[in-house]
Amino acid sequence: MVPPILINLLSGLSVRLLVFFLLVLLVFFLPRLLPGDPVAIFLSSDLSRDLSGSEAVELRSQFGLAGGWLQQLGEYLSNLIVGDLGYSVPHAAPVSQLLKTAIPWTLLLIACAAPLFLIAGAAGGIEAGKAPGALFDRVATGTVTVIASIPPFTAAVLLLLAFGILWPVLPAGGAEPLFPSDNPLQRDFDVARHAVLPVLALSLHEVSRFYFLARGEAITLSQRPFIINACGRGIKGWRLRAAYYGRSLFPVFLARMSDSLTGLFGAVLFVEIVFSYPGTGHLIYNAILDRDYVLLQGAVIVMAGLVLLLNWIIDAVATSLARRG
Repeated sequence: MVPPILINLLSGLSVRLLVFFLLVLLVFFLPRLLPGDPVAIFLSSDLSRDLSGSEAVELRSQFGLAGGWLQQLGEYLSNLIVGDLGYSVPHAAPVSQLLKTAIPWTLLLIACAAPLFLIAGAAGGIEAGKAPGALFDRVATGTVTVIASIPPFTAAVLLLLAFGILWPVLPAGGAEPLFPSDNPLQRDFDVARHAVLPVLALSLHEVSRFYFLARGEAITLSQRPFIINACGRGIKGWRLRAAYYGRSLFPVFLARMSDSLTGLFGAVLFVEIVFSYPGTGHLIYNAILDRDYVLLQGAVIVMAGLVLLLNWIIDAVATSLARRG
């Protein structure tokens, strides 16, 4: 018998592949519709003032702009199939190599932030939803409402100002010290210290949506017979919150997590720019400034593919849990 999760994965595969293909086309055509020629702009800079005519033609080819659009698209898709994302001339390195260096830093922030905002959102929302209108509900809901009104880049700037400049107890930027330690333990500790502020900024952006979701579900669950029966049997404390409220909230949280992935990766971009964190967000920002379309295309395609992959897996797990009941 085929496991239900495998059936859900296969049923959602064709849609994700179609979305990914349409996104590749969008990423390919959009830079070419923008005003200005990236090669001409690059040639006008100090970096390439002495290029000869043949070198300029070679440069146009490296930018993927040689020939007509159909020819460019054919070459781009054929290179993409074999994993060739192009060559970044400003960085003097293959795009895949740049992304291979940047993506682990971005995933580190997301992997550290996700447990924080999921646990804080669930615990706070359940506690507030169990007794709506009580003191904790009023204080927590008011605080989270204020946090929800702060954009991610503003929260990042405030944290940077408070703990990186005015009270400099944490590093204000980067992922490591200028001269990393040779001691692995010391280096891990330095990486963790540099990640604290970006992770907090990212968690503050996401905690509100899961808090309100948990609070609303907890208010509804409190009226359900199995919760009333559990309270009548004297079940309380963490057992009631984790085994009854938390277990019922798990599929709902998974479904919301699938919906929130795009916003989460978008928030990482702002956070990495503010803290000069060397992840994909910082890489994309520099690619926009340099009009490095090859790097921009590669970064967007890889990040979109990663979001679609995670969305695909989470959707399949959430659907399986929902059908199981």
